[in-house]
Amino acid sequence: MNSVSTTENRPTVCIIGAGITGLTAARQLMLKGMRVLVLESALNSGGMLSAFSVGADRLEHIYHHIFTTDKDTLSLMTELNLEKDLHWYSVRDALFAGGRNYPFSTPLDLMRFSELPFLQRLKTGLTVLKASRLRDWRSLEQMTAAEWLIENCGLKAYEKLWAPLLRAKFDLDADEVSAVWIWNKFKLRGSSRASHGQSEKLGYLAGSFGRITDELTSQIIAGGGQILYGYTAMGLSHNNNAQDKSQAKYKISCILEDCSSVDFSADSVISTISTRQFANLSISLNLQEDYREKLLSVRYKANICMVIRLRKSLSQYYWNTICDNLPFVVAVEHTNMTGTGDYGGHIVYLSRYLDIADPVWTQSDGEIFQSFISGLEHVYPDFSVNDIIDWRLRRSRYAQPVIFRDYSNRKPDMNTPEEGVKLAGMAQIYPEDRGINYAIKLGKESAQAVENYLEVNKLI
Repeated sequence: MNSVSTTENRPTVCIIGAGITGLTAARQLMLKGMRVLVLESALNSGGMLSAFSVGADRLEHIYHHIFTTDKDTLSLMTELNLEKDLHWYSVRDALFAGGRNYPFSTPLDLMRFSELPFLQRLKTGLTVLKASRLRDWRSLEQMTAAEWLIENCGLKAYEKLWAPLLRAKFDLDADEVSAVWIWNKFKLRGSSRASHGQSEKLGYLAGSFGRITDELTSQIIAGGGQILYGYTAMGLSHNNNAQDKSQAKYKISCILEDCSSVDFSADSVISTISTRQFANLSISLNLQEDYREKLLSVRYKANICMVIRLRKSLSQYYWNTICDNLPFVVAVEHTNMTGTGDYGGHIVYLSRYLDIADPVWTQSDGEIFQSFISGLEHVYPDFSVNDIIDWRLRRSRYAQPVIFRDYSNRKPDMNTPEEGVKLAGMAQIYPEDRGINYAIKLGKESAQAVENYLEVNKLI
């Protein structure tokens, strides 16, 4: 076993995970004069923002856009000198229900949605408006999304519109999802429209949002930080060799691709992995039992996302929400937002959330491809498999934490019982839903929490 330790006087912070949260935290701490070490199990940084080459351009493996209200994202992009390449687009959305596509971009589209009784269309529109103005989200914590939607939109609206969407996102846990989660979705989309009249504006960074993590990576390395790829953190414990405060308090044990192992020492740690992974990682810390129970109680949905490059467009819509029972739950025609540019074709994402116990999770890429293409032919009758130039598929094991009722009390806090260790994964984002903006915000918050800890303990 190899051992790596720090010899500099500056405190060392180890960040587990080189996604946007971990990289944001690392950069912020580096700018405050700390030594940062980022450990990433994959062979590249970016996490769910990682990108690949398509034609003469780059594209994320999983669809992304930002909203006009995403202040933390906009601020970071300005700091990284990327804001000049951020473009705003007006898009058209649709909803596939009852075997046909309905325009679904404006309040007028909702009023024309004939799958619902007129009164329930009206109530649904008023509910979205009310949600955008609601500030006391805690009043919704004891209600399920189903209860709140039925009460405010009507039973038919729930059964026809919202129940399929909740099941598609949360599978067997759909009936227990908190009303806070669906409220936040309404609020986010409503706020984006409110800033621009009735037309929603979505932002996209030329060259992909992977440029943000690329620039963060470059700045961290240029500032003397380390980012190590192919290093999977397997254990987090107290450093038994530390005799006093001048020596690092924590030991992080990693396994490499060749099955060798290496230990690192750090004065503080930020973990950006899932709560269940962190529970296994931190066994040696003997965290309080009630905190460990919270870690293990968080459920996650996996995601399968397929990117297809086509010779011709599928439709005029950017975002098509699928309410019928099909293999995927959303079809995102990315190039209906950005234009085809240098992609060399039309880009479409097909996405599905599921439990890993679902047989689909273990299907081969080819089997999933065949299933998704069959569904695509159902949604877009003019589509032909001959239109496909190429495709690729990405699986994400911990894609979406399930937000149950009373989540503010069930959520494992960012500040763990071990005060020098911070947990900053998707499950710590609440009441907002996970996404670029709140991942960046969490990175900043976790870095500030580490700085506070180091100051209190006179390590800086």
